[in-house]
Amino acid sequence: MSAELNKEGWRKRKRGVPDIRWRAHICCWAAQHGLGLDGDFVECGVHTGILSLTVCHYLSMGSVPKSFWLFDTFEGIPLDGLNEAQRRQASALNRNVYSNVWDLAQRNFAPFPNARLVRGVLPGSLDEARIERIAYLSIDLNHAPAEMATIERLWPKLSLGAIVVIDDYAFRDHEAQYEAWNDFAARQGKMIVTLPTGQGLLIR
Repeated sequence: MSAELNKEGWRKRKRGVPDIRWRAHICCWAAQHGLGLDGDFVECGVHTGILSLTVCHYLSMGSVPKSFWLFDTFEGIPLDGLNEAQRRQASALNRNVYSNVWDLAQRNFAPFPNARLVRGVLPGSLDEARIERIAYLSIDLNHAPAEMATIERLWPKLSLGAIVVIDDYAFRDHEAQYEAWNDFAARQGKMIVTLPTGQGLLIR
């Protein structure tokens, strides 16, 4: 269902909506774990909502007594703060994949009144949300500096045992994110597990 609802937002991609069923499965598992923890759900890097929308349908999110905060520019990756190689990669994604999907995202999440879309550049857009505690966190910004600035602000809000899903952790051409996340985890006395999906899992 989520793939069908997302088609419009992936028209620029030659192969259409990516098949990320196993990555979505990991997010559903981590979010279901979060149902038993204090706090809201948060996703940073939403695009059309292919992952978070799957979570919403899987958990019947509209009946869950938590908010699901969804942060994105909804029009691609900001280029500020990237080195030359990262800027080339982000520019290619903006050119070949991303477009303005704000209206589509609003339609996709309309059936879930507790899904709260926040449009803007992270981490600054976090100021627009009242998030006290976090039970589940997914980060997929394709932008190492923004991911680090975001997790630095959100880490203290995570409930003990909450899972952070790092979407691009072990993919080729995302080495800057891999190194930055490993450094962050080490400073917390933690270790990230690498999944066959390319995702990373970090437990608070």
